[in-house]
Amino acid sequence: MRQGEKKHVTSGRFRKSLQLVALAVGGLFASAASADQLFDFTHDPIDPARSNPPLEAGFTPAPFLTNTNQTAVGNFLQTQPVKAVKIQLAPVVSGTLYSNTNTRPKYTFMDFEGPAPHPLVQSQSGFINGPLGSNGAVTANQIYVGQFNYYPVPNDPTRPSAGPIATVATSFQFPHDASQYYTGGVNMANEALYPGAPDLRSKANGNSTSPNIRAGFMTLPITRLSLTTSNLPSGHKHIPYITRFNNFGNPAFDSDQNPANGFVWNNTIPSGQTSDKGQLLSRGDFQALVAHYRMRGADGVHLLDGGVVGYTRPQFEQDARAGWNLEGAVFDNARSIFTGGGTRLATLDTYIRSDGTTKSIEDAGMVFSGVYSLTQAGGAGKLALLVSNLDEIAHTFDIPNKIGGKSIVMGAQTILAGQHKLLEFTGAGTQWNLTNNVAVFTDADRSGTGVPEPAVMGTVAFAGLFAVSRRRQRA
Repeated sequence: MRQGEKKHVTSGRFRKSLQLVALAVGGLFASAASADQLFDFTHDPIDPARSNPPLEAGFTPAPFLTNTNQTAVGNFLQTQPVKAVKIQLAPVVSGTLYSNTNTRPKYTFMDFEGPAPHPLVQSQSGFINGPLGSNGAVTANQIYVGQFNYYPVPNDPTRPSAGPIATVATSFQFPHDASQYYTGGVNMANEALYPGAPDLRSKANGNSTSPNIRAGFMTLPITRLSLTTSNLPSGHKHIPYITRFNNFGNPAFDSDQNPANGFVWNNTIPSGQTSDKGQLLSRGDFQALVAHYRMRGADGVHLLDGGVVGYTRPQFEQDARAGWNLEGAVFDNARSIFTGGGTRLATLDTYIRSDGTTKSIEDAGMVFSGVYSLTQAGGAGKLALLVSNLDEIAHTFDIPNKIGGKSIVMGAQTILAGQHKLLEFTGAGTQWNLTNNVAVFTDADRSGTGVPEPAVMGTVAFAGLFAVSRRRQRA
């Protein structure tokens, strides 16, 4: 498939004929483990002010590249097995970094801001692909270039469509025009998946049908990611920007309704209720969310900020890695599906069977994702599903359709309120037989104060927040 062509869209929200297990994903393979799947935007390995604390193990360091530091960046990249850079304030238009195979970045994450970033994106992409000597490497998908929030989903249903919040969402803060993905010269989707941000619909904004706030924080980003996977041209990379929470520009998540002193969401828990009744995603919820991203076709994730006061960058990185790698003995069998060969996505659909009724994952507050292989387990096949229920009440879950041509044998499974469950199956002829059913990602502390960038602010005294970039610290 040539760059610019689009895959079939499998949005269950608007195409109910694809209600359950998306039939179009049979040819889509899940990413096997590699050393270039985890990135952190806030870290710069060659800037002393941004190199500490050091990156957690498993993350690929990516310095900010400018027109004045190419020698230092090149010296650093020569020491790295996976080479990646970030370009932020202005296009890099000089030097030979990309023409030298010893320094050529495999990944370039662009983040041009302002009301009209597209000409900068086109200029930089074209320069990397031409005058800097990469000899068509972008076009040939040998190196990957993306721009913040460029992703190939037209008429994205997860974005607000009307009202003041829609105006904010379509401004320079979170711009999106699917056509620009194809005209920008990019070959890597970098959609923003920021729970609490104005460009994702929310129960708090009155434009989401989710049963509560935290359910929307999980199901709507997963919907956007799934549509991106469905529409991604062949050979392109899919590495979204992610946070646990980011409320910049969203008055619905500003507790004192005074943006002049910053966006702070107190996330008040009702009197007498335990911390699991809060509406922030817990650390366990965030880990599960990252696992869902991988099980729905992400090639990696690019972290911004954790978005919760007191939640450190190392903790944020640890949680993202735990979810992405399915860390822990409880995931040994599921993790082996990613590494054992023939791994395929189980679904990209955005509908689910909840309590015997087919609903959108947004309406249900539930989602399931998974991976399978028909060749593992001696040819019998293996399947692992992650099911999450962020509603306030328990629901049952079942799958009447087939996955990989095999029927699911499990009966209706109860998923408790706020629970994540791992369901594992072994193939037997034309069936998947349930062999394991266990709760996972069990940290359910959903208390805390949500903010856009705690790594910058350090406290909840946020005077002058508007002077700070909308989505990260400036280089």
